[in-house]
Formats: sequence, C-alpha cells, structure tokens
Amino acid sequence: MCDVLHVAIKMLFGDRAKYLTLVLGLAFATLLINQQASFFLGLLVRATGPLQNVGQPDLWVLDPYTKWSAEYRPLEDRALDRVRSVPGVRWAEPFFNSFGNIEMPDGSFQRCQLIGLPRSSLIGRPPEMVEGSLDDLRSPDAVVIEESARAKLNNPKIGDTLKLNDRRAVIVGFCRAKKGFESNAVLYTTFDNAVQYTPTGRERISYVLVKAQDPSRVGEIRETINAMGGLKALTSEEFVQRTILWVLAETGIGINFGITIVLGFVVGVALSGAIFYQFTNENLKYFAVLKALGARSRTLVAMVLLQAFVAALIGYGIGIGVTAIFSLSIATNPSSELNPVVPWQLLAGSGGAMLLCVLLASAFSLRRVITVSPARVFSS
Repeated sequence: MCDVLHVAIKMLFGDRAKYLTLVLGLAFATLLINQQASFFLGLLVRATGPLQNVGQPDLWVLDPYTKWSAEYRPLEDRALDRVRSVPGVRWAEPFFNSFGNIEMPDGSFQRCQLIGLPRSSLIGRPPEMVEGSLDDLRSPDAVVIEESARAKLNNPKIGDTLKLNDRRAVIVGFCRAKKGFESNAVLYTTFDNAVQYTPTGRERISYVLVKAQDPSRVGEIRETINAMGGLKALTSEEFVQRTILWVLAETGIGINFGITIVLGFVVGVALSGAIFYQFTNENLKYFAVLKALGARSRTLVAMVLLQAFVAALIGYGIGIGVTAIFSLSIATNPSSELNPVVPWQLLAGSGGAMLLCVLLASAFSLRRVITVSPARVFSS
C-alpha cells in the first residue's frame, strides 16, 4: 500500500506544469479567502471604537436604546450618582465620546473623535503615550493627539495650538490608540474640556465606566443597574457584540465581503476541479496498469485523495504565507487605514474550506479512476 501511495506522489510531482497550476490556484483561493476575511474582521473590530482602547472598567453603563459604540443617547449627570450608589461598585466615572472639527490654516477642516476623561482619575486613558505626559492633560485647554493623525494635522508639535470647534486647544502630548470605524483623528482631553468643545446640553455623559470591588459580583451589579430603569449595563464583551451585530445588520459590509469570500471558494473549486480532472484523465493509463496488476478500487481512490490532499496542503501553506506577509506589511505601516485581523479560527476555517475544495474537485476524477478498465493499458 505504501509503495502505491509513493507512486501517487510521483505521479503528482511528475507533471510539473499541471502540479504548479493546481497548487497556485489553491494558493490564490486561500489568499483571497483569508485576505478578505481578515479585512472584514478588522473592520468589525474598528467599529467598536473606544472599546478597543479602554480596558479598566468591568461594565459600560449606557442608554438602553444605544445601538453601537458611536451612536448613543447621552446620560444626565444624576445617572452617574445613581450608579455610584449601587452596592459593590468600587468606582464609576463619566466618559465622553463625540466628534468635532479642527480648522486648518489653509481653510480646510479635519474631523476628529474627541474623548473626554474624568480629570481626577483619567479613567479611559489611551493605552500608550509616545510623547509628553498624560498628567499634563489636566492643564487648561490641553489635548493629547493619537500619533497617526499627525500627518492629517500638518505635523504639529507639543505646545502648538489647534482651533477645535472655534475654541483653543493646546497639544500637550501624543499617544497610540486604535481608531474608530470612521478613521478620524482621535483627540483626548478632560471631561470638562470636552463638553466645552462640543456642548451637548443637560445630558453630557456618553457612558459611565464602572469597576466592581469584587470581580465575582459584576453580574450582580449589572442586574442592579438594569433594574433601575433608564440605564443598561453591559460588559465590554457584550458591548462589542452589540456593536458588531449592529454593523452586520445595518450595513452592507457583511454581504460585500461575504460575496468575495464565497467567490474565492468557488474559484478554488472550479479551477482545481478542472485541472485535477484533466490531470487524472491524462494519467488514467497508469491507474489502468495498477488495476491490471491487482490494485483494488479503494487503493486507487486513496491515491487520488492523497494527491488532492498533498496539493491542497502545499497550496494552503503558500496562500497563508502570502496572507501573513501582506497582513504584516499593512499592520506595520502607521499610515495604513486597513487593520487586518487573522485569528486562529480564520486559519482553521480556511483550511477546512480548502480541504472541502479539493474533495469536491477530486470527486469529478474518482468516477473515471474507479471505472477505468485494465484493458486500457493495451489500447493505442
């Protein structure tokens, strides 16, 4: 049996033109599926906005009808006191999330996302400071800018002044943070400054961030807040899920990327099926010889499936390698607006898709191999 399978591998590698065409076709299908799926997942992650950067709270308290992170109904100030009065709450802090316009010297403007942090604790702070000190954010009119926005803002420096919604804003530092769905420049300031830059009326709080004294009581605190009425408490994971479900249901992103992913699978099946069928058909005389020598049909089937599996494994490896190089080149480019995400679940799913692809492709060839007559070896 091992000798027969060795013959199958030599048959596969023997016809280099068809072997390379088959492998490259599977590699292209793998690349197309993983690349588009990674971009799709990256867009879903970006849609979660500030949820990507804020890791301190256990709960996000919001208006019950808030659909996703960038579209919300502000909460009134007394909602903060209500949440702070809940037993088991270690701290509860206001969080401001809105948008504004930065006036440029040439008369143009740049839209920005404005994050307001409580002045005392700075809860919700950016993950990493690049220049300056976050403590300087407590100064009057101070802002910290996400560093990838420098080029959009004519490369400002610490100490420079911006005109934000017709008000003065002084740059005190630069940070690294994940941007939102709209890819706007991200600015951090204190909560009090933020409501001055973008007045909202009596309801000023976008979200209330909550930390429990005991992590085991997070569920109990959430239920207590939900029972108050007019408020909804979600864990970070639940808020992320709510945002992603909204994006999938209300936008065409899922359909558009889904079509491309399915197209990649169909291309892989069609191309590999046609090439593999032609490859098997041209090698029928060798299968006929093996059958004349006493090889059973299941042995011939194993040979075809082994050829398909080896071709799929090599093509999948090449496709994943190109995907990884492409994703790394984009991820390490600070000016790129794309943010591919390649989890292991995607790699496993695309591997299963490629395996299904070659099984469907080999199905076209199996019937010819099983029904081949040993007399074919004596034909002209």
